[in-house]
Amino acid sequence: MELEIIARMESPLTEKFGIPRQSGLAESLKGRIVLEGPYADERAVKGLEDFDYIWVIWGFEGTGSGFRPQVRPPRLGGNEYMGVFATRSPYRPNPIGLSCMRLESVEIVDGKPVLNVSGSDLRDGTPIYDIKPYLPYAEAHPGARGGFTDSTKDYSLKVVFGKKADFSDEDIDALTELLSQDPRPAYHDDPERIYGMKYKDKDVRFRVDGGTVIVTEIV
Repeated sequence: MELEIIARMESPLTEKFGIPRQSGLAESLKGRIVLEGPYADERAVKGLEDFDYIWVIWGFEGTGSGFRPQVRPPRLGGNEYMGVFATRSPYRPNPIGLSCMRLESVEIVDGKPVLNVSGSDLRDGTPIYDIKPYLPYAEAHPGARGGFTDSTKDYSLKVVFGKKADFSDEDIDALTELLSQDPRPAYHDDPERIYGMKYKDKDVRFRVDGGTVIVTEIV
């Protein structure tokens, strides 16, 4: 089976480090899905603007992960194994991801349909294979069990900005949500170590001391 790339993600996140581990964790993070080729046809998105959320099927790029039957989820400290099919790990038989994003608007830019979204967990340039509407009457299951994630879903760090650079309030909100999820590898716990993540054209440098992320520099 061959998959056609129908669109590309445009995101302020250009590197893997710092990307949310799940969609919806950074609701203030804005992005665009730009349809391309024969799929950049405004007729193909007619009616989509009436939905609040969409499912996006996309491809992992450059991971070289391959299949592993067991993985160590970061939220379990990186020390406990779970079956890969009980996780969202990239170590899968096929390099395919699934994300639910909020659809902010649909517009036509230079003749191409563009979907403005929020809450994405994709980096800039990610290939997209399909887009489907989220159907709350069939796909919302309040009270459903979340396995091991039930004990980790409230994990969040405080974020303190020593410097905010020339970012808008919207960008600061997005960065706060991203950093509060603790993008560090699970086995890192050095309060003096400085990390860096790319956001737009800036390098956001920070360290983590206890339950607080301290942004030390933005260059």
